[in-house]
Amino acid sequence: MSTPLPPHVAEPAAGSSSPRRQRRAHARHARVRPQRVRPRVLVLLTAYNGSRFIAEQIRSILAQRDVELAVAVRDDGSSDETRAEIARAAQDSRILISASSGGRSGSAAQNLFTLMRENTARDFDFVAFADQDDIWHEDKIERACRCLAHGPAAGYSSATIAAWAGGRERILRQAHTLTQADFLFEGAGQGCTFVLAQGFYERVRALVRRHAPLTTQLHYHDWAVYALARAWGLPWRFDAQPTMRYRQHEHNDTGARRSMAGVAHRLALLRQGFYGAQLRGIAELCAAAAPRNPTVKAWRDLLHEPQGLARRLRVTRFCLRGSRRRPADRAAVLLAALAGWI
Repeated sequence: MSTPLPPHVAEPAAGSSSPRRQRRAHARHARVRPQRVRPRVLVLLTAYNGSRFIAEQIRSILAQRDVELAVAVRDDGSSDETRAEIARAAQDSRILISASSGGRSGSAAQNLFTLMRENTARDFDFVAFADQDDIWHEDKIERACRCLAHGPAAGYSSATIAAWAGGRERILRQAHTLTQADFLFEGAGQGCTFVLAQGFYERVRALVRRHAPLTTQLHYHDWAVYALARAWGLPWRFDAQPTMRYRQHEHNDTGARRSMAGVAHRLALLRQGFYGAQLRGIAELCAAAAPRNPTVKAWRDLLHEPQGLARRLRVTRFCLRGSRRRPADRAAVLLAALAGWI
């Protein structure tokens, strides 16, 4: 089957020219045919005391195939050689050091929110988040851009390969079967895999700039971004294919905590009220973004009710109808609701 000519090139009539002449015409057209434009991507890279890893991570970002990118880096007041490593990397013109680099925001989430406030994406097609200690597969960003381009999704996240220093590896995949309210209880996977459509990023950025006090107590910027997409009724793409190595070490902010120690740590956070505080923060942010969303409003109103048995039962009933995506995680939320930890 022959490849059809582009619409602005007339198909030659049968017998109107020799095969050689037709080949020359095709060759002339091939020379002037515009090339496919590569996606322009802004990468937001947060750093803090990551001098052991950040140079390798930056190399893996700059090695991305079939995209044009710029990397905005913000150091959060490191006490090691991280800033020196960033300065060396900035010899590449694609590395842009944040004007506020070196100032202390206090957490990875606040570091990222600061980067968002400082960086518009008006000259880009997509925005990607990056941590300092991962290693990206060379097609990570191109794959995400293709996935987002095939549908009207606001954002994308992928599976990762958790990698430990001893050589142990495990693929981490997110449950992608949505519930009515999962966005109010959890994010969409590791934020270091996130890629956002430009329009959605600018909408989130405007909200973060306008409602800065609502973000100050949030520990998970990736959860907040996913929650806003769903609160606005926007679709999200989950990719089961790993696109990066998620390095595990003693300073991971979250990490792949599926061990018994990790489970015990998360239960302790539940009992201490940390998770409940994050739930309230996400609910307030979503209420500011989408005040007419009935699911958001119902959940926020529940969280504002006075403590007591009646509240516990109503919170439990809400969680039962649709909270976290994995059954085991949903069971943990139900336990927390009944115990009054939410």
